Amino acid sequence: MSLCPISFQTAQALLDLSYKINGKKVKHKNESLEPGKPFSQSDAVLASVKVDRHTDGKGYILKLSIKALKDIDLVHLELKYNCDLTDQRMNANGFQSWSQARELTKANKIPAIRSSIAWYTQLNLQGDYDIFEHSGERGEIHSSSFTHFRDAHNVLSFFGSISEDLGYTYFKGDFNRNKFSIYKDVLGKNMVQGQELDLIRVFITQGMDCEAAIWDEYSTFFEDRRAIKGNDDTRRHVNGWTSWYNYYGDVSEEIINENVDALTQYKYPINIFQIDDGFQTAIGDWLSINKKFPSGMKVVADKIKGAGFKAGLWLAPYAVGFSSRIVKEHPDWLITHPDTKKPVVAGPNWGGFYALDMYNPGARAYLKEVFDTVLQDWGFDMLKLDFCFAAAMIPRLGKTRGEIMWEAMDLIRDLVGTEKLVLGCGVPLAAAFRKVDYCRIGSDVAPWWEDQKLKLLHVRERVSTANSLVSTLTRWSLSDRMFGNDPDVIILRNLKNKLTPDERYTLCVLNNILGALVFSSDNVSLYGQDEHLLYSATFPKVISRVKSVLEFRHNCFIIEFTVNVVNREPRTYTTYTNLCADEQIICLPPPSSQNHLLFATDNDMHMTEADKEEALFYHPSSSAKLKPHETKTFLHIPQPQPDQLNLLGTFSHIVPGAELETFKLKAPGEVEAIFHKDNSRHHKVYLGIGNYLHQNRSCPPPPCKVNGVQVNHEWISVSSSDEGLPKSEVLAFVIES
Repeated sequence: MSLCPISFQTAQALLDLSYKINGKKVKHKNESLEPGKPFSQSDAVLASVKVDRHTDGKGYILKLSIKALKDIDLVHLELKYNCDLTDQRMNANGFQSWSQARELTKANKIPAIRSSIAWYTQLNLQGDYDIFEHSGERGEIHSSSFTHFRDAHNVLSFFGSISEDLGYTYFKGDFNRNKFSIYKDVLGKNMVQGQELDLIRVFITQGMDCEAAIWDEYSTFFEDRRAIKGNDDTRRHVNGWTSWYNYYGDVSEEIINENVDALTQYKYPINIFQIDDGFQTAIGDWLSINKKFPSGMKVVADKIKGAGFKAGLWLAPYAVGFSSRIVKEHPDWLITHPDTKKPVVAGPNWGGFYALDMYNPGARAYLKEVFDTVLQDWGFDMLKLDFCFAAAMIPRLGKTRGEIMWEAMDLIRDLVGTEKLVLGCGVPLAAAFRKVDYCRIGSDVAPWWEDQKLKLLHVRERVSTANSLVSTLTRWSLSDRMFGNDPDVIILRNLKNKLTPDERYTLCVLNNILGALVFSSDNVSLYGQDEHLLYSATFPKVISRVKSVLEFRHNCFIIEFTVNVVNREPRTYTTYTNLCADEQIICLPPPSSQNHLLFATDNDMHMTEADKEEALFYHPSSSAKLKPHETKTFLHIPQPQPDQLNLLGTFSHIVPGAELETFKLKAPGEVEAIFHKDNSRHHKVYLGIGNYLHQNRSCPPPPCKVNGVQVNHEWISVSSSDEGLPKSEVLAFVIES
C-alpha cells in the first residue's frame, strides 16, 4: 500500500499485543487486523482498528481500540503495515528537547548508546534508549510522537499522535522491508475488566508543499493552555539573556547585576532576563538560596524588572540532587523502583540526581510552595523548567511513562497559572504541546561546533552547536503552533568561544529566523565593535513566517520565509545554510513576479571590515558560494513597476528590512522611511523607484526625496559569475542615518 491516508481505511494490519493476567504473560504476534473486523482470538482482550475522515475533511484519524475482557497489565502494543517507502525521507523526531531530530533515509541508522558507555556515563537516562529499542540497523528509522515522509516532489505524508496522554507513540519506518508501524509504549498500563481505550489515535494527512498548513491543523487537536494563546500572537517573539552559557553554575548576584547594568548601558532592548542554575544550595532545595545571592531572590528579581525586563528563573522541578536536603529529610518524596525499593536515578548531572514523585502529597505540596514563592513572593515572570523527563523515568501506579509525563506537564501549567510564562526544557515535546509558552527544541549549544567523541558514541542529546542547529532546522514547524521555539542561545562573544565568525553568524541567523525566543549569555560590556555590530543587528526580533525548510544536499538547507509589512505585501526571503565542512555552490531561486533580483546579506555585512569583493545583488537562478558553516539570506526584490517604490536592501539587520518600521511612497518621488526604535545601528538602505535594473546608464535617475530630503544614488554591479547572464547594474537611492 502507499502512504496515502485513504489507503489505511481498507488496509490490513498486523497486530503485536502482549499483556499480563495475574502475573502471567500472554503474547499475540502478527495477528491480522482490518477495519471493521476486530481481533477476538482471546478471552482477555478485544482489539479493533478504525480509520475515519477527520471532521473538517483535512485528514483522517486512525484509532486502535483495546477492550479489556479481564483485568490486564499491558506490556507491548504495535500495529504494522506493508507500505511502499521507496525514495522517501523520514522525519526522525528525537525523544525529548535535546534529542536530535532530522530527516533520514534508507541509508541512515539510529544506534543506541553502547552499553558500556551508558553504564559509565549514564547519558542513556537523558534519552529513550531504555524505553524503545534502537536497532542500529541501516534503513530502520523511528520517530517519537509524530513523523512525516517526504518524497522527491515534496509530497508530505504526515502522522501525528493525538493520544500521548496514554503513552509515548513511536513511528517506525523499515525501509529494507517496506514496513511502517505504530508502536505504543504501554508498559505498566492497567486496564480493568470492561474498560476500553483508544490507545493509538493518529492524525494522518498528505499534501504537497504544505508542511506549515499541516501543523496548523495538527495543533488544533491540543488544548491551548498557554499564557500567550493562539498561533499568531506576535508578543511571543522576544529576545532575552540567560546566565548559563557564559557563567554556568558560577552565576552570582554580582554577575547578574553587572549584566543587567551592561544591557541597560548599551540600550539593548531585550524582553526577558533569566537566571539559570546556580542560585540554590542544592538541586531540589529551591527555596534554600546560596551565599552568592546575599540579598535574596526578590531583590534580584526587582533589579531585573526595574531595568524594564521580565525576570525569569530556572528550576528543575522533578529533579532532586543526591546531596539535597530533600533526600535526607523526605526520602518518601522520591520515586522508588518497585523491585529494588531504591530511589530511581534520573541522570548524572550535579553528581547524580533522583526523581521527585509528583503523586506524593507532600512532594506535590512542596512544588506548590516553590512555585508560589518564586512567582508570587519573589515576583518572577517566567520559569524555565528543565529536566522535566525525570518525572516519568518508569511506569508505575498503573500508568505508562507517557501518561505520567503528560500529567507532569499538566501539573506544571496548573501550578504556574494562566498569567506567568513557562519555558519547558528537557521534555518529551508532545507532552508540552500548548501547555508551555516556549520550549527548547534542540540540544544545548556550545562555544564550539561539534563534539566528535559523543557523536561517534551515538549520543543524540550531546551538547553541540551543530547538533542543536540540525534540530532547529527540523522542528521549525512546531513554533507558534505548539509553543514558541527556543533554539537555545546565540554566542557572539570573542572571549571563551571557539566558534568561527561564520559559525557564530549561522547560529545567530538560524535561531532568530526559526526561533520565537532568542537568548544570549554574553556580557555585552566586554564586546568589541564587531560583536556590538552583529548583536545590535538582531533588534527588533524578526517575526518570520516560515513556509518551508528543506535539506537539499546533505547538511545544506534552504529556508523560505516571509516577514509581514504594514500596509504592504509581505517581504519574501530565502536563507541558505551550509553545515558542511566544505564549500558549497548553491543555485538561487528562479525568477518570478516577486523575485526579479536578489539582495544578499551575510556575516561580512555586520563587521567593521566587510569583504568589499562580496556581491550584494544576484540574478534569480544564478549561483553563489557558501563557505563552510556559512549562512546567507537573500531578499527577493519584485519586478519593477512605473514609479513603484521597492526596497532593494538594508545593512543594519540580519534580515534586510526588519529594521524599518515605516517604508512607503507618500507621493511620486517622495519616500517616508522610519527606523524601528529598537535598532540602534548606523543605517544604510538601498531603495528603487520604477525601473532599478539597467544594462547601461543611459537613463537619468528619477527624482527621489526621503523624509523631505534629496538623497544620492549609487550604481551597483549585479553578480555576473554565471555565463549567459547580461551584465547589469542596480540604480539604488541611498538612505544613511
